[in-house]
Amino acid sequence: MGDREQWYTNKELFEHISAMQGDFKDLRHEMRETRNIIKQYNGLREKIETVEDKVDRIEAKTEGKKSFSEAIRLWGGWLFALVTLAVLLFDKF
Repeated sequence: MGDREQWYTNKELFEHISAMQGDFKDLRHEMRETRNIIKQYNGLREKIETVEDKVDRIEAKTEGKKSFSEAIRLWGGWLFALVTLAVLLFDKF
């Protein structure tokens, strides 16, 4: 092949460029869809994090109430005995 001979005709080059433009157009469309999907995923991820925070707070609150009621149950008898002793001692003297 000499230096002056063309590898492709102008028509073939035009067809290749046209096909590439179509491919790029499809690629841009797919990238746009991918960006939209990623935005939706990020929005869902933020919502999940918010819900996880709320659940953690609710669990902590429930655990606090449970430990408080457990303390009352364990120490309630001692407190009642101490108050009864104080009343009896007050009546005696």
